[in-house]
Amino acid sequence: MPFSVHRIAGLKYGQDRQDVAFLECSEDADINAKEAFDGLSEKRQLEMRNKFDYWKRGGHNDLYFHGFNEIGYRECFVFKRKQAGTYYRFYGFLIHPLPLSDARYRLCILVSHAHKNQANTDPNELNFVNVMRVRVDVITAVKKEFPEKPGGSNATLHRSQR
Repeated sequence: MPFSVHRIAGLKYGQDRQDVAFLECSEDADINAKEAFDGLSEKRQLEMRNKFDYWKRGGHNDLYFHGFNEIGYRECFVFKRKQAGTYYRFYGFLIHPLPLSDARYRLCILVSHAHKNQANTDPNELNFVNVMRVRVDVITAVKKEFPEKPGGSNATLHRSQR
């Protein structure tokens, strides 16, 4: 399957320790976060971009976003919004795409979008995100959009041994 990573219009990249982007795949309808975001009104898109930006700058607010503490889901992440009594979720995973040039930099790659009316997250949402998180072709797509910078601070630690 051809995966790609799409940067979010209106966000500035590379200025913070973390960023947010969408995973895309035209062959898998379950990878729908970008499509759902694009379908929002401009007002709702701005609301979500503000939440993304707040997280990028290191903000903490469980009403807007959070990770998961359960074993097996610690690399999963969710951005939240509520509209007319319905809860909407953008589910994704965290990844460190630049281990050589900027090991502290991390991305939240948003994969799927869902709505819910119960308190707990459907484990199937997180299981799907986890499947995407470890796929080699997904990791390759992330690294293609966010490539290593030559001569990074950790490059000497990872140079090939002769």
